[in-house]
Amino acid sequence: MQTPPATPLRLGSRTKLTIALVGAGLWASGGLWLIFHYYLRRPGPWGPEPHLLEPWWLRLHGLFAFAALWLIGLLCGLHIVRAWQSGRRRWSGGILLAWLVVLTLTGYLLIYAGDDGAWGLVSPSHWIAGLALPVIYGVHRLFRFPRRR
Repeated sequence: MQTPPATPLRLGSRTKLTIALVGAGLWASGGLWLIFHYYLRRPGPWGPEPHLLEPWWLRLHGLFAFAALWLIGLLCGLHIVRAWQSGRRRWSGGILLAWLVVLTLTGYLLIYAGDDGAWGLVSPSHWIAGLALPVIYGVHRLFRFPRRR
């Protein structure tokens, strides 16, 4: 069966693959950082020390985050504006975009907020939202809701 051609509402197969690869890399690197940070610390002479791979997972996460920001910009011009005008999947797309904005802002705050109190609040918000993102994306991608007229 032949796939329909890409339109502003339908993304091409390469674009979908890029979104999937960047999203999976971002999610996996963030999840691996969480596991290594909270569960795989090693004992040191003055208490638990970070695992040797922990900073590398964070660096890889930052690299995928940069690619994700580029993709969000691409999708704004290529897909989001025209899809919003059509009214299709507006709720799920709006929630997905808002979710991505929250992740971007909390990621920014994790890098630049110097206050430990703020960091203690922002960090769990970021990783909970990040771990839930595949569900939000899946709802937008897979479910079709009736369109209001």
